[in-house]
Amino acid sequence: MDENADVIAMLCRRIKMARIEQNLSQIELAELSAVGIATIKRIELGESITLLTLISVLRGLGELDQLNNLLAHNELKIAQQKSTQQRKRKIKEQTDHPKDDIMDNDFIQSQLNNMHWKY
Repeated sequence: MDENADVIAMLCRRIKMARIEQNLSQIELAELSAVGIATIKRIELGESITLLTLISVLRGLGELDQLNNLLAHNELKIAQQKSTQQRKRKIKEQTDHPKDDIMDNDFIQSQLNNMHWKY
């Protein structure tokens, strides 16, 4: 079986379990979710579910924050990865262009600028 189908089936089972735990009928969940009863029945049979329907049903169950938590967690991971990449990039730039301490010396720079070469 397809891995995506397995995830959908698991999600549908969890939606059904949440409905039962909240002691809601399929009709009540359909009303709270603003979807049709047939949609709730299809979900509980493990059929495919659209993102819009998922959001509606999670809202009807009072569990929309679960989706929000997942998205917030992913945003945090992405931000941390970008921060790490930027730090690595800065470190690499520093090692790619090592400073020439002798040439950065102000006294030597002033002497070089005032030098006149004789031919």
